[in-house]
Order: sequence, then structure tokens, then C-alpha cells
Amino acid sequence: MFRFLIFLGSIVAVTYAHSVGAPASACESMTPGHLVDPQTTPSPYVILLSKNSILGGESITVTIKGRDKEEFKGILLQARLGDKIVGTFDVDPADTNVQTIDCPKGERNAVTHKNAENKSEVSVRWIAPPDLVGDVVFKLTVVKEFKTFWVAQSSSPLSIHRQ
Repeated sequence: MFRFLIFLGSIVAVTYAHSVGAPASACESMTPGHLVDPQTTPSPYVILLSKNSILGGESITVTIKGRDKEEFKGILLQARLGDKIVGTFDVDPADTNVQTIDCPKGERNAVTHKNAENKSEVSVRWIAPPDLVGDVVFKLTVVKEFKTFWVAQSSSPLSIHRQ
């Protein structure tokens, strides 16, 4: 009985932790600890970039939204150059839907949800490092419901050039 209570408590703790955002431990795999496999069907969500080319040091707006107004509860969003997480996100502290998190080797280099309320769209500002050159791809994990989520969906590439 004691082991069952410990197990139940750990499930409640994991559920609560994810309802207020993805933990930094999810940064590398981008997989939530929901104890079920991710969806293998095409994601009903899109990653929209305000520009497809910028200079190092400039910023763009990244918007996540559902096709046909499909809602979602949670996200984990990063910009990657190869496997490396790059850049920083600027999120308004008054925004009630999203917040930045610090993935390893960076600060404010990922965005996650603040709550498990349904959202139809979120937009954030991403800032490229001044010395960055190359094609960046935004990676998105999106949670529709606890057991329904898509992992590491890719955006179209963002080309970053020298200043």
C-alpha cells in the first residue's frame, strides 16, 4: 500500500509540474513525461515565422497556432542550429500563457506554457545571437491533452546572415 501511495504521489507531482510548464530536464529530448507515446500522425499545429531571413542580432516573431482553431494546453519551443539550442526568447512577464525557461548552456533559450488552460495561439519574440550564421529551425512540442501530444515538430528554416 505504501508503495502505491508513493507511486500515486509521483504521478500527481509530474502532472502538476507539467501543468505549469515543461521542466528544463525535457530540453534535450523535448518529450514530456506523460507516460504515453507521442502521436505519429501529422500535427494539427503550425509554427509561423514573421520573416524567413534575418541578420545576426535581429529578432523575429514566432507564432504557434492550431489549424482550424485547434486548441492546445502546453508547448515547449526552441530554436536549434543542428542539435544546439540557440538564441533567446523575449516574453512579456505579464503574458499569462507562456514563459521562458533556461535549457542547459543558455538562458531564456526555450519557451513553455504557464498553465494548462486551452490556448488557440501564442506569439513570442526570438532574438538571434549577433555572431550567429546559418539556418535555424524552431522545434515545437505541443500538448493537446495529457495523452495527446506531438514531439519536436520542425518549422521552415530561418536563414541568419552576417551583419
